[in-house]
Amino acid sequence: MRQKTLELSIALFMLIIGVILTSVKPSIEFSSRGSIPAYSFYASGHFPVVNDEMASHSARRGDNGVEFKEQPTDQVKGPYVVEQITGDRGKSGSGATYVIYINWDGFAYRYHEWANSPSGPGTPVLNYLASRGALFTNVYNGFPGTTVPMQTSIITGAWPAIHGNTHLYYDLAENVVKQMNRENSSETIGEVVAESGLSSASIQQFALEGRGTWPDDPRHLYVQPSGSWHTRVAEAVKILKQEAVTAGDGQEVIVPGIPRFLAIYADDLDATGHNLGMSYGFSLALNYEAWKAKLTRKLAYMDSGLGLLVDALSELGILDQTAIILTSDHGMSHFTGDTSLPDVLETLSELGYVVELLSAGEKAHPRTDIVLVGGDLSLQFYFRWDIALSEYDEIIDALKAKPYFGGYMSVNELAKAGAHPDLGSLFIWAEPPYHFSPGNLRLRVGGHHNSGDESSRQVFMLLSGAGIRQGIVVDKPVAIIDVAPTISHLLGVRQPADSMGRILEEAIAAY
Repeated sequence: MRQKTLELSIALFMLIIGVILTSVKPSIEFSSRGSIPAYSFYASGHFPVVNDEMASHSARRGDNGVEFKEQPTDQVKGPYVVEQITGDRGKSGSGATYVIYINWDGFAYRYHEWANSPSGPGTPVLNYLASRGALFTNVYNGFPGTTVPMQTSIITGAWPAIHGNTHLYYDLAENVVKQMNRENSSETIGEVVAESGLSSASIQQFALEGRGTWPDDPRHLYVQPSGSWHTRVAEAVKILKQEAVTAGDGQEVIVPGIPRFLAIYADDLDATGHNLGMSYGFSLALNYEAWKAKLTRKLAYMDSGLGLLVDALSELGILDQTAIILTSDHGMSHFTGDTSLPDVLETLSELGYVVELLSAGEKAHPRTDIVLVGGDLSLQFYFRWDIALSEYDEIIDALKAKPYFGGYMSVNELAKAGAHPDLGSLFIWAEPPYHFSPGNLRLRVGGHHNSGDESSRQVFMLLSGAGIRQGIVVDKPVAIIDVAPTISHLLGVRQPADSMGRILEEAIAAY
């Protein structure tokens, strides 16, 4: 009782502070020199979300029967539509002079649907970019669905089985759970661009730090301004305008020209989805509806920052020469209530197994049969002794009967999905809002993404601008590893050496 009272008091205190802090409007201002934003024609309306052919998360990549839909022109307001149609801009060649790759960590596709519902705030800038490009409604990530492995997959075009980063795993030979950092054994798109002699810059896209961009190389510059998406947009605008920015050693640097390849990373949506409280301002959602509303508001705020970038490109006169690719590494699944972990442990114990859930740095007891790694939304299984197929299936059948069971990937399915062998021999995830956290969660909603659930795997993606077909919606499955090959094509350079993805030909103007 005392512990519950303490938890409730803390939650109430955090909620009061959150109300105070979130009532203060941001003081950051950006000047557009009195110009009319290029996307202003969308300011009063919503873009129609088309998603009537959604494939399941188990659909295979590489389906050549990709279909797309032309967006009716009567849904697009503004005189620039006529100019785009009559000028046939972007269809004279397959490339772009400049490519900007934007990654909004934790941007689930459904956030875009929420924001563009009749009661939503809309995303006018995203919708403007989609009108002059391709919106993908069925993009998925891989396993594990954590940030570093998936960010690495995007910039290498390879799954973890190839680039080697699997985040957290149990080393059977050394009997210890290991956690990886930014290990990557594959070539990045940044390294290809640098080798090709093209200029580049990365704004906190950490997967490219030292892997194609560097703090001490003005022609291939890496900067880490931290802060929110708007702060990073401001840094990008400085680079585009060849104004001084602060590099890693504190020295001011001016790039010698507009970078041919620019990468920008922001994790505002990810922090909001995790719902831990203090992240780019205080906010804590106590239930699912509040969590959903908070994410929708954050996306609208991100959209406004994106408009500042579009304005800068227009002001510089390079908007029509620039291809923009905006996507994400994972989505987000909510969870709350009592943990289902004790029941998993009890179920495996009743089947005769000694089971331990281990964290990074921990070792298994000599008598342990099964080591579990993970938590929150998923569990990775490691069998320390040989196990018969009938025993393997018995475990799966026992867990499938549980109300919290969301799904699983067998060892063979994991291999086909490109997961690294170190991820384990069985991967299960919880059905939202169930979870496998060490403790119960009653005073707020949690959010995480290392799951096979569609809410975690389906991410947002659009391609827009130079070299991109205009006004199409692609409904067939696409993988995040297709981004690097597509960037390579647009810039006219080779693909990263280990790339497993494909050029998104259905979105390229020349195809």
